[in-house]
Amino acid sequence: MRMNIKTNFPDVARRIEELGKQGTFAAAVALTRSAKDAQAAIKEEMRAVFDRPTAYALNGTLVKSATKSNLEARVWVKDDPWGKGTPADRFLGPQIHGGSRSQKGAERMLQRAGLLPAGWYAVPAVGAQLDANGNVKRSQVVQILSQLKLQRGAGFESRATGSARSARTIARQGVTYFALPKATRGLEPGIYLKRRFAQGTAIRPVFIFVAAVRYQPRLKFFDVGQTAAEASFFGHFHTEIGKAIASARLK
Repeated sequence: MRMNIKTNFPDVARRIEELGKQGTFAAAVALTRSAKDAQAAIKEEMRAVFDRPTAYALNGTLVKSATKSNLEARVWVKDDPWGKGTPADRFLGPQIHGGSRSQKGAERMLQRAGLLPAGWYAVPAVGAQLDANGNVKRSQVVQILSQLKLQRGAGFESRATGSARSARTIARQGVTYFALPKATRGLEPGIYLKRRFAQGTAIRPVFIFVAAVRYQPRLKFFDVGQTAAEASFFGHFHTEIGKAIASARLK
């Protein structure tokens, strides 16, 4: 989302010309503060439309400040592929524009191993353990990948290697995970857990494999941000103009 004096506030542009440098400085400060107000409003909208959003998601936007030489401020979704974690635009983008999301790291590992069809997705099912934010617990994902021999788990080493130690570890945990790349015996493609009981075993789906994941736009990023910015800009601008005039008088 971009905020520009000439586009959003053309009447202010004429006022800035009358005030000279003081007007330019006041406009730059007002644009930047209005962009931050827009960012805060978008964060509140996330809390309203998402179920227990993580702090990482809530902090997934950035503000570019306006300057005296460039009277434009921006609010956008973080898209740095070299930063820590998944870039926010990969999971917030579909919520803003609709459409499909990109594959997650675990999905790419499953695909490389031939367990997940190319381009498909793994969606949580009834056997998934969810954390306070509604996401599948990392400990369970690590345990699954470890048992499927896709990675060594940090804190969960339960690889089904066939050794006596491996068998004891899996027996102690009481749960075995297995993947079905294709529908088998009435079970959909996915990842399942088998839990052993004294009277037998029970099988529950943890992830189901699907060909597409489609999102409807939920986060009103542009509408909420624009409304908040336009509502606060004039207050910020008049405050900064007052400070500039008072400072000029003192000098």
